Amino acid sequence: MAVAELWETLKQAILAYTGLSPTAFFTAVAVAAALYHVVSGIFAPPPPPRQRPREEPEAEPLPPPVQLGEVDEEELRQYDGSDPKKPLLMAIKGQIYDVTQSSICVNLLLCW
Repeated sequence: MAVAELWETLKQAILAYTGLSPTAFFTAVAVAAALYHVVSGIFAPPPPPRQRPREEPEAEPLPPPVQLGEVDEEELRQYDGSDPKKPLLMAIKGQIYDVTQSSICVNLLLCW
């Protein structure tokens, strides 16, 4: 009951103060709000420019390739990646490969 009485009072107040029906009044309010948002959007400042991604610091230069002659298994174990100053070497069928730059053996414990 209180809501119905409030609505009737509101309808009478809108008619008395504006001379409009409640439907016309709320339509005018909605159009004014939409017009405000459109006009304020036109004059709004532009969005800030996107930030450039930060450049990562340059990595250390890679050491020069290692020239090894005949290498046995024990000598090759020195180049297993445990020492970051030494290159990572891999032997496949008697051929020795420098895989320091490659990601082939990153997660393997034994690369040869």
